[in-house]
Amino acid sequence: MKRVSLSSAEVIAGNQDLLTEILIRIPAKPLLKFKCVSKQWLSLISDPRFCILHACHHRVLNPTPNALLLNNFYSSTPTFQFVPLMGDDASSHSQVAVFDYLNVSPNYWLKIKNSCNGLILCMSIFYGGGFDDAGSELKGIICNPTTKQFKTLSFPVPKFRDSKTYSSFYGLAFDPLKSQHYKIICLHVDYRGSKNPQVYLYSSFTNSWSFWQNSLEAPTLYGFVNGVFCNDAIHWCSYEQTTLYFDVNTESLKIMPMPPIFSTVNRSREFMYFGGSRGRLHMAGIRSHFISGFDVWEMASDYSGWSLLYHVNLRSVKRAFPKKKFDSFTILNVLRAEKEEESKVVISVDSTAMFLNIFGGTLKTLSVLEPGLGFPADLGYEGHDAFQYFQSLVCALSTTLSVP
Repeated sequence: MKRVSLSSAEVIAGNQDLLTEILIRIPAKPLLKFKCVSKQWLSLISDPRFCILHACHHRVLNPTPNALLLNNFYSSTPTFQFVPLMGDDASSHSQVAVFDYLNVSPNYWLKIKNSCNGLILCMSIFYGGGFDDAGSELKGIICNPTTKQFKTLSFPVPKFRDSKTYSSFYGLAFDPLKSQHYKIICLHVDYRGSKNPQVYLYSSFTNSWSFWQNSLEAPTLYGFVNGVFCNDAIHWCSYEQTTLYFDVNTESLKIMPMPPIFSTVNRSREFMYFGGSRGRLHMAGIRSHFISGFDVWEMASDYSGWSLLYHVNLRSVKRAFPKKKFDSFTILNVLRAEKEEESKVVISVDSTAMFLNIFGGTLKTLSVLEPGLGFPADLGYEGHDAFQYFQSLVCALSTTLSVP
């Protein structure tokens, strides 16, 4: 009997587990092109179970985002730009039609509210001559810019007597290492009446919103700063000595301290950044009227308080780059590294996004910011409009949700 020898390609094609182990190591964007190889590859790469395995593999391999997605909402026309943090994708160095597949009406403007491990929560706002979210018609969109999948939803309406005096705060929670499902939280706070937030929670598992009773009184939250998902919780920052966070596991609203130096009671720093990296929550700011450097603070894992993580001295950097105007720099992101000496801060100086090595004091140009995304901006573009972007295959299906 004649023995038939199989090629390596045939062996791989006939072994689904082996093929999975190979494809799971390929980054998301090139992997999408591999769907054209065969029906088998199309079926495997499109399988939601494979998408989650792929996201988990790359999340563990490198928790650093692929890029920052900048959203300049307060301009004549909202613009978006990728600032690459990994690799050298030349196409990411300019303004791009990130959300062209959403087919948003010309009467609506898109504003990013949150990003989380490959998913992005946007708000479609009917522009009627102003920028006040509360006075506009709002629609929500959860999407994945890598796969161009999306889902539309309506945000819950608050139950206050006067619906014109409230502020709304949002958060997106998704961790592929914990679950294939995501959650969206919406807080409505009426600062002129009862300060007890009305809490609404959307779960992609139940495909619905639910209302949660809450007895906590809300401090004065930063209305322009987005909720930050970190360590299984969504966090907001405030002008006061305490602030709120939502524990995703227990589905409850809780209180945590703010660094005293940022509160209005004992303010000695100007707030510049609020975000998370490698499971830790960070805040950063400069000394008021004294821009020789900035401090980065980190929250303890048990929420017992903040500690000074880094003091970044800019004197040597200013001497090395005398033409750069560091008096108007902005912090876009804090990126902790596995090796402490490799930790970086992404800053913007003279309309240029740059890596600043915290310990070495060296600068590396990442991207030139397009018009409308520079600093300082005419209408207040700041670091809170920079969102972490992870290439991912995680699903965001295009179905419309109803709100009770």
